[in-house]
Parts: sequence; structure tokens; C-alpha cells
Amino acid sequence: MYGAQRNTLAVALQSQVFEGVARVLRANQFHAEYEATATTALETTGLLAFDAILAGYPLPDMPMQAFLDAVRREDSPCRSAGLILLVGQDALEETQRFVGRGANRVLTVEEFMARLPHVLLRLLEVPPRVAVRRNLRLKVSLSPSSTHVTCQSENISTTGMLVRTDRSYPIGTQLGFEMALPGDSSPVRGYAVVVRHTMADREPVSGFAVQFASFSGEDKVRFETLLRRLLSSSDSSEAQVQLAPRE
Repeated sequence: MYGAQRNTLAVALQSQVFEGVARVLRANQFHAEYEATATTALETTGLLAFDAILAGYPLPDMPMQAFLDAVRREDSPCRSAGLILLVGQDALEETQRFVGRGANRVLTVEEFMARLPHVLLRLLEVPPRVAVRRNLRLKVSLSPSSTHVTCQSENISTTGMLVRTDRSYPIGTQLGFEMALPGDSSPVRGYAVVVRHTMADREPVSGFAVQFASFSGEDKVRFETLLRRLLSSSDSSEAQVQLAPRE
């Protein structure tokens, strides 16, 4: 059991696929509903909030991007729902372009079935973020030289951080970080990985997101304590961060 029941909407899946998915969902406290077309799904999502949406690809009655835009519109009850595209192996590469443009994940049906309910649980466990929008100092050491960058942090959570900057580093780049948060004189140290770049045509922030990979010593406990303090405060102060690739 995983606590309170979650509501899931499946869209345009083949009937046998939905039956198999629904069985696993119900066994793990996910209520499963079904709509055969994107048009009827948008009618439903315009009225009801769902925790997760599973959409088949391609949709039978509209382009996928049009569907994603409608689900993510500002007044949509499902704007923050976890959204996974279930695709055939041959469409896996072409559909990756929708990640960050309305979709959270793209998986084959086989991958999804094998990893349920872990995939949905991870998708729905979005940690609270604290807005820390102040000047941010970055030190990025890319062999054979180091670069100092002044930019701005956007938000921080227990799992990662969004950095506002015009600079870009490849996804998967490992960065050592040193971060000073308000309320503590000692910096928090560890390693992080670049996990995504912001979408210029879809997001107001230009930059990249990092996921924390590890912390030095007891810094993780101290960091989480400081972050809880920031989350409970109405005023977030300056956070100073130094990053360098992991050796």
C-alpha cells in the first residue's frame, strides 16, 4: 500500500494495454480512468484534477503538442499532473522532444509495466522548493581552465536546484558544489549532476537544473535542516554557490 488513492487518466491506449496497466494501478492504490481520444480527455481534464496522465502515442485526433499545451494551460486542473507518454520502441527517440514541453517522461509500455508503481510514485513525489532569487556565484572548472560566472539561483529543493544563467553545460556533467545558505556560516559541499536545460520557448527561466548526487560528511542532514527553515520563512536570502566538475 502507498497511502491515499491517486487518480490516473489513461488516454488513447490500446484496450489490452489499458487493461494490463489498470490492473497494476489498482493493485497499488491508483484509480484508473480511460478516454479513447484526446478530445474527450481534454473535456475530462478541464473539469477534474488527476494526479497522473498516461497518454498513448500517436493520439488519434490531434497533435501531441496541442494536447500537452491544453493540459498544461494556466487554468487547467491538471497543470501540475505527472504526465507520461507510452510509446512503441520505434517512436521512443522521436517522442523525447516532448519531455520538458508538457511531458515528464517517455517510456515504452514494457518499461512502464515493469517499473510500475515505482515510476509513478517517483513522478508524484515532487519535493517542495524554496525560491532563492538572488545573485549566485558559480565557479565552473572545465579542464584545462576554470570559469567564474555570476548568475542567479531560481529555486532549491532537497533533491536539486534550478540555476538561471545563459551558460550551458552538457546533461550528465558532474559538478562539485559548495553552497552557503542563509542561517549558517559553514558551506554545504557535495556533488551534483546537470539533468536538464530549460526550454527557452516554454519557460521564463534560461538556465539548467542540477540534481544533488552526494554530500560531504554530515552536510546532507545540515542542508535539509537549513532548507526546512527556508521553506518556513517568508523571506529567502542570498544563496552563494560554487560549482566545479567532479574529478
